[in-house]
Amino acid sequence: MPELIIDQNFISILFKAFFVIGAFFYLVYSIVVAKQIVVMKKTLITGFSNLINLIGLINLIIAAVAFFAFILFL
Repeated sequence: MPELIIDQNFISILFKAFFVIGAFFYLVYSIVVAKQIVVMKKTLITGFSNLINLIGLINLIIAAVAFFAFILFL
Protein backbone atom coordinates (compact mmCIF):
# COMPACT_ATOMS: atom_id res chain seq x y z
CA MET A 1 0.00 0.00 0.00
CA PRO A 2 1.51 3.39 -0.98
CA GLU A 3 2.26 5.87 1.75
CA LEU A 4 0.83 9.34 1.66
CA ILE A 5 3.69 11.77 2.10
CA ILE A 6 2.78 15.37 2.83
CA ASP A 7 5.79 17.60 3.05
CA GLN A 8 6.09 21.04 4.62
CA ASN A 9 6.04 22.82 1.25
CA PHE A 10 2.65 21.34 0.33
CA ILE A 11 1.13 22.41 3.64
CA SER A 12 2.55 25.91 3.23
CA ILE A 13 1.07 26.26 -0.26
CA LEU A 14 -2.26 24.94 1.00
CA PHE A 15 -2.40 27.51 3.82
CA LYS A 16 -1.45 30.31 1.43
CA ALA A 17 -4.21 29.28 -0.97
CA PHE A 18 -6.77 29.22 1.87
CA PHE A 19 -5.74 32.71 2.98
CA VAL A 20 -5.95 34.15 -0.54
CA ILE A 21 -9.32 32.50 -1.20
CA GLY A 22 -10.64 33.68 2.18
CA ALA A 23 -9.46 37.23 1.52
CA PHE A 24 -11.13 37.12 -1.90
CA PHE A 25 -14.46 36.08 -0.36
CA TYR A 26 -14.10 38.84 2.26
CA LEU A 27 -13.48 41.35 -0.55
CA VAL A 28 -16.59 40.19 -2.42
CA TYR A 29 -18.61 40.38 0.82
CA SER A 30 -17.36 43.92 1.46
CA ILE A 31 -18.34 44.98 -2.06
CA VAL A 32 -21.84 43.61 -1.53
CA VAL A 33 -22.13 45.38 1.83
CA ALA A 34 -20.99 48.68 0.27
CA LYS A 35 -23.60 48.33 -2.48
CA GLN A 36 -26.29 47.58 0.09
CA ILE A 37 -25.32 50.69 2.06
CA VAL A 38 -25.73 52.80 -1.07
CA VAL A 39 -29.20 51.32 -1.66
CA MET A 40 -30.09 51.84 2.00
CA LYS A 41 -29.04 55.51 1.87
CA LYS A 42 -31.39 56.09 -1.07
CA THR A 43 -34.26 54.40 0.76
CA LEU A 44 -33.77 55.46 4.36
CA ILE A 45 -32.33 58.88 5.17
CA THR A 46 -31.12 59.28 8.74
CA GLY A 47 -28.73 61.52 10.60
CA PHE A 48 -26.00 58.91 10.77
CA SER A 49 -26.16 57.72 7.14
CA ASN A 50 -22.80 59.30 6.39
CA LEU A 51 -21.20 57.49 9.31
CA ILE A 52 -22.52 54.14 8.11
CA ASN A 53 -21.29 54.93 4.60
CA LEU A 54 -17.83 55.78 5.99
CA ILE A 55 -17.66 52.55 8.00
CA GLY A 56 -18.65 50.54 4.90
CA LEU A 57 -15.98 52.31 2.85
CA ILE A 58 -13.32 51.64 5.49
CA ASN A 59 -14.35 47.98 5.55
CA LEU A 60 -14.03 47.81 1.76
CA ILE A 61 -10.57 49.41 1.83
CA ILE A 62 -9.37 47.03 4.54
CA ALA A 63 -10.65 44.05 2.55
CA ALA A 64 -8.90 45.22 -0.62
CA VAL A 65 -5.63 45.88 1.20
CA ALA A 66 -5.76 42.48 2.90
CA PHE A 67 -6.47 40.69 -0.39
CA PHE A 68 -3.65 42.37 -2.27
CA ALA A 69 -1.28 41.96 0.69
CA PHE A 70 -1.98 38.22 0.79
CA ILE A 71 -1.36 37.95 -2.95
CA LEU A 72 1.86 39.95 -2.85
CA PHE A 73 3.45 38.77 0.37
CA LEU A 74 2.38 35.14 0.72
